[in-house]
Amino acid sequence: MLQNQHEKGGRTPNRPEPASALFYFASPCRHIKPSRIIFAPAVFHSRRMSLYLSIWLSSPVKSPAISSLREFPGVLESLHIRNLALVSELDLDFGPGMNAVTGETGAGKSLVIGAIQLLAGGRATPAVIRREEKSCEISAIIRLDQNFQELRQEIDALLEQGGLRSCEEERLLLRRVITETGSRAFVNGSPVTVGFLKELGELLIDIHGPHDNQTLLLPARQLLLLDTYAGLLPLVSLCRQRYTELLHTRQELADLKAEGLAPEEADLLTHQLREIDQAEINPEEESDLVERYRVAANSKRLLEITAACQQGLCENDGAITDQLADFLRQLRELAEVDPRAGTPLLEQLETVITSIHELGNDIADYADRLDLDEEALQRLEERLDLLQRLKRKYGPTLDDVLAAADRMRQRLAKITGRSDQLLALHEREQQCQKAHSDACAQLNAKRKTAAGPLAKAIARKLQNLGFAKAEFAIQLKAANPGPTGADAVEFAIAPNVGEAMQPLRAIASSGEMARVMLAVKTVLSDADNVPILIFDEIDANVGGRIAVTVAAELAAVSRRHQVFSITHLPQIAAAADQHFLVDKHVANERTTAVMHQLDQEQRRAELVRMLGAELDSKTAAAHADELLRKARTRA
Repeated sequence: MLQNQHEKGGRTPNRPEPASALFYFASPCRHIKPSRIIFAPAVFHSRRMSLYLSIWLSSPVKSPAISSLREFPGVLESLHIRNLALVSELDLDFGPGMNAVTGETGAGKSLVIGAIQLLAGGRATPAVIRREEKSCEISAIIRLDQNFQELRQEIDALLEQGGLRSCEEERLLLRRVITETGSRAFVNGSPVTVGFLKELGELLIDIHGPHDNQTLLLPARQLLLLDTYAGLLPLVSLCRQRYTELLHTRQELADLKAEGLAPEEADLLTHQLREIDQAEINPEEESDLVERYRVAANSKRLLEITAACQQGLCENDGAITDQLADFLRQLRELAEVDPRAGTPLLEQLETVITSIHELGNDIADYADRLDLDEEALQRLEERLDLLQRLKRKYGPTLDDVLAAADRMRQRLAKITGRSDQLLALHEREQQCQKAHSDACAQLNAKRKTAAGPLAKAIARKLQNLGFAKAEFAIQLKAANPGPTGADAVEFAIAPNVGEAMQPLRAIASSGEMARVMLAVKTVLSDADNVPILIFDEIDANVGGRIAVTVAAELAAVSRRHQVFSITHLPQIAAAADQHFLVDKHVANERTTAVMHQLDQEQRRAELVRMLGAELDSKTAAAHADELLRKARTRA
């Protein structure tokens, strides 16, 4: 059962609930808010996660703004903060488009940036933990649109590389827990390293301000944006393919060279193979040779034994056959007297005598077969010695010796054709290198052509944003050939007249940096897939007409990216789709920062405050209404 009531005692919150109201899942355990569903330990079980997400997604009270989510690569839908600095516990729901965060100076407006920066892999120290607490926790749900395939493929590839399951219900679940002894990070319920979280954060979030997470400052990102602006991504893909083919060919060449043999090594292999082949080994011959050698080596003694047996059986006086002949005469006499008893006995003795004669003949035949040839014995010894020697070198069995010969034969055959293979690989390497060089040259020419118009477009935006005399350049320098070509790209700027061009990353003022980033983001809005942009101090040293322009540019960027702007300017706040107020209050001698979304009347009152007027000022109220009306008209 779902209950739309407050978690503690069923109280209704004092502030108006956002459209995507907080729900609670009725179960034997305590109720759980859906914006915190993913952060309860048990919820990281896959089935429960799917259940909670499906409950939240199917609820009839979701924010109307979410229905337009398909126009955005990704949206930070909810953020949960517990025990971070001055925040005790905070649940926030955000919509697509532009989100303004305002409040008095020192109220803690940057708490959202701090929390998101930690979720993007930022450095964490125990100092961020709220006083008297042992840990802090930040969690978020980011919804990704499946229609933006490039971003989804990058994220899915990173998740697969990290051994993590893919997003459920198109949502990415991030969580960071910080304690006095360290921090732990989780993605989709699985533990990850902070480094992995940082890699993921670079795909999802750009923070422009004092707490930089600015991917646009990375040369690789600048190169990608130039290529996207110029429509060069297919050519970059071809260049990467050709570079991969070149690397593979070079690796094959190196492997083949490593397989080469010195002349003495080849000679040794040839000698060893000849030694085995000349032996003409038959694996089954060894047992027969051993038996034959044993007999031949003992043939003299065997002849002595056979001679003694023959003499004892048949040849000597008083031999066994002579004695049996006497017994035979006596039994014949017995059979004449008593045929019934004597005849069987006589037959048995006759059988014995016959067997003795056959035995003697067999022994004589065996003696005749015994060979006393010393040369034959020597040949057997030499053959057995050869086999033993080969087994010691290549064995331990004759089968192993033959297998070693096969390996030698294959290796020699491979080496024999190695020269032709080396020549073919060298030719292929030259072809691959030329193909890659051609792709690099095409990229270089097209990048040079596109760099000027892109730089001019960004410079025009900068002039509208308060850099009246700013110059912007995209510098191309030669680099080592690689998968994206042979160019290094550097975005450079001269903010004021008379100043030299310097790399974009060298700008010191965070306010200037944020406005430069806004100009770049506006021009490259369709080229940049980072879905969540956060601008802090973008209104530094800005007012009047420039403030209106900055607001319009932010609104333009927010048509494709989710934008967060921490601002003091009412023009920017009025242009937002959602407006959040940060405030502090003291209770029980503890200061707590709170943040909530403003309804229309609360928003009007906040704009009056930002205009520096009294809350009951009708003129300021009219001005606030005018700002809101113009913002709606521009939208």
